[in-house]
Amino acid sequence: MDALEPPNNPPPDNPPPDSTTPDSCRSSGPPGIDDVTALVARVRELATSTPVGECSDDDLEAMTSALEAARRALDAASAATVGELDARGATDRRHGHATRTWINATHQLPSEEGGRRVKVARLLRCCSLLRQALVDGRISADHVRVIANATNARNIDVVVDIQQHLIDLTDEVVLFRYWAAKVTDLLRVADTDGREPRPEDNSLRFDRQFDGSSRLSGTLVGDSRDVIENVLDHLADRIFRKFAEDHAAAPDDCPIPHRSALLALALAEACRLAAGATHRTAGTAADVTYVIHSDEPQVVRTPNGEVVDHHTAAVACCDAAFHGIVVDSMGVPVDAGREVRFATPTQRRAARTRDGGCVFPGCDAHVNHTDLHHVEHWEHGGSTDLDNLACLCRHHHGVVHRTGWSMRTVEHQWFELTSPSGAALSSQRHGLTAPIAA
Repeated sequence: MDALEPPNNPPPDNPPPDSTTPDSCRSSGPPGIDDVTALVARVRELATSTPVGECSDDDLEAMTSALEAARRALDAASAATVGELDARGATDRRHGHATRTWINATHQLPSEEGGRRVKVARLLRCCSLLRQALVDGRISADHVRVIANATNARNIDVVVDIQQHLIDLTDEVVLFRYWAAKVTDLLRVADTDGREPRPEDNSLRFDRQFDGSSRLSGTLVGDSRDVIENVLDHLADRIFRKFAEDHAAAPDDCPIPHRSALLALALAEACRLAAGATHRTAGTAADVTYVIHSDEPQVVRTPNGEVVDHHTAAVACCDAAFHGIVVDSMGVPVDAGREVRFATPTQRRAARTRDGGCVFPGCDAHVNHTDLHHVEHWEHGGSTDLDNLACLCRHHHGVVHRTGWSMRTVEHQWFELTSPSGAALSSQRHGLTAPIAA
């Protein structure tokens, strides 16, 4: 049982007002509801009528701080309400939903948000000093959430005892992440009988966003955490060096991504490497299916109906086993398609023997870590012939598909790349540049 679970026997909630009672005879609402309604109306009025464009810098900073203080007080009030609702088990009795589920459904919140609010509310019901610190604005709901996430049945008594110390730490440790790390360490030490990490403690979740991207979230524990962190850091460093080399050669055309972007690219690279290491059948490890509607042949979609942007489709299909399925207006397949971009094993061996690695000048990617790129794109009439296939690492494969970049085959199956600024770059083979005669 959760250390902060509500009691098993909640008191009955108040009966609903008689629907036959005239409005004039009903009370205006439970204590406090009129104040909350008036507060919401006032905040909405401020949000729409405050001339922020006319405020000075000092005024804007002061307003931001004041609104943050108001947000913290509102979070405390919301937690008190949610905590009481949860302790009564009201939403289960009335609607058949756990409190967190009811919050998410009623207010159209992300699936994990209701659970976070309930966890915070349960902790604050046990820790009056934390609750008052949130009301006073000394701490935020994010501070409380960190403590709640590190609290369990084995250390709840310690949390209650040291809550003032946890509050005071916010004065000593200015940056939130350092405070969070310190608090987590303290509560981990307090949990001396904590169990060993289990495989099921790990979790990973993909949430598709409206813009076609995916949001990745999860929890890693034990050696899984250490292995993944170390591998991603190593790969991110390697990818950074590639970007740095490109940036040194063409500063205006090849910016260096921030660290979080490098880690995301490292995760994708780790998956590709793992897929390649375990792939045993003919062709590539990737197997991509796209759907093309006969009445919109220019639009490419995933089997789920999401439109694939041109850049993603071009890079993914250039080397992957691409299955194009044409469907009619009713969604019925009319042509099963074929692997239109699939080089034969013989062509792959020949191209890799010829190029010896990524042909992008200055790249040291091993030939086994390269894709076969159609120099003249398939949709532009390019063929899957050896003189139209170039070995490119995944990073540089993405580069040549960016807007403004182009590539062409020159004599003796060497290649020339042109950057958005017009700089011409000669390809390399086995780390050597093209001979003058070429």
